Amino acid sequence: MIAVDYALENAAREFWKLAGTAPEYPCDLEGSLTWAVPLDVLAVPRLRVSHVNHHARHAGLPYHFSGRDRHLCGCLLAYKDRGVVFLDAEMAENERRFTLAHELAHFLLDYRAPRIRALAVLGESVRPVLDGLRPPSVEEGVHAVMAGTPLGVVGHLMERPSTGLPSSAVLSIETRADRLALELLAPAALVLEKAARLRRMPYRARIDTLASLLVREHGLPAGIADRYANGLL
Repeated sequence: MIAVDYALENAAREFWKLAGTAPEYPCDLEGSLTWAVPLDVLAVPRLRVSHVNHHARHAGLPYHFSGRDRHLCGCLLAYKDRGVVFLDAEMAENERRFTLAHELAHFLLDYRAPRIRALAVLGESVRPVLDGLRPPSVEEGVHAVMAGTPLGVVGHLMERPSTGLPSSAVLSIETRADRLALELLAPAALVLEKAARLRRMPYRARIDTLASLLVREHGLPAGIADRYANGLL
């Protein structure tokens, strides 16, 4: 079951506050990024891991995704308080919207928030450490580990082991990014208000109707909408 997560609700609200506008559904996240966060969007036809590695190499970023070269829907590279979201240019509009929201969530939750916490505790002197320009002192290193603060270039894509499932830690990070993405595009509290109007329907019909509403009014991909409706109800 999915419940309202107030931390993610606040994170989504803060994003729209920075964007200087209230969200209209379906959301135009791409148009709002310019005002809210220092993220660029780069659409690449048939995006692959090799495209991201090529971009990092030519931008002089000390980062390389290992593993096999495979197709990607989206990917994030973040460095020095900025980031680039890579998207497969051939995705449908609703898939592109959700993928962008997912990578934005990684930027906000896994890159920006830990840096803000570290700077608040250790001050501006730690910024070169966060940017990978000098090694951390013992104190800085311990704090970075304890706070989960990333150092240097940060990249995010769904790691897929050659056999079995991704680790529970990876799944937890990805699930939280999905939840913030949904909170940005279709806030749980708002969707639950809409679901309340369907309470006289049989259970399966409520899920199907709510999922259709999420596709139509919030621009979610059908599979994501169905899982979200199931989780909320």
